[in-house]
Amino acid sequence: MKVIDATYGEENGRTRVNLKFKTMDQLLDPDDPSPLSQKELTQEAEDAILINAFAGKFVKPITLEIHIPGVPDPGPVEEIIEAIRHHFRYVLTGHVRDTAIFIRERRTALALTGFNLLLALIYVGYTYQHPNWQITIAGMFIGGLVIIMNWATVWDTYEFFIFDGREKSQRKKLLNKIIDAEINVILYPKDG
Repeated sequence: MKVIDATYGEENGRTRVNLKFKTMDQLLDPDDPSPLSQKELTQEAEDAILINAFAGKFVKPITLEIHIPGVPDPGPVEEIIEAIRHHFRYVLTGHVRDTAIFIRERRTALALTGFNLLLALIYVGYTYQHPNWQITIAGMFIGGLVIIMNWATVWDTYEFFIFDGREKSQRKKLLNKIIDAEINVILYPKDG
């Protein structure tokens, strides 16, 4: 099992994330034929960077220290740093696209909530004018249906705005923080 050793802490007003990879193939995808500066990170490396960057205080800038073995020669350090930034720029582009779809879905959820609230108002208004209608089978059925529809759409819209929106916003900030991070690649002896 190739575990990525990870530590994080605070130093000089920054969140410092140290990741030690056992092989270069653990950091960058060995099957990616792209030039070194454009190689993709492995899923394992991406997750390790995201999780440890998120673990620190969110408002502080990040310093990433990536430790990789110096043997065999991994290539120019600057290109490895650029590969990390390139990968997270690509992830951010996908996130922005997903957020656009998410916002469109929010609008749909909001429209459905508005429509269901209008139906609820019509039901309440009709019931107010015809109080005996509410105790009929049709009145109870329609009343139950209106309550369920409103509960579901209001909860869905609330979830969209409060929970999902916050998560999307934090992920975008985190990706930008990683892209703008101070990244240091440190080579260590293979037996180190």
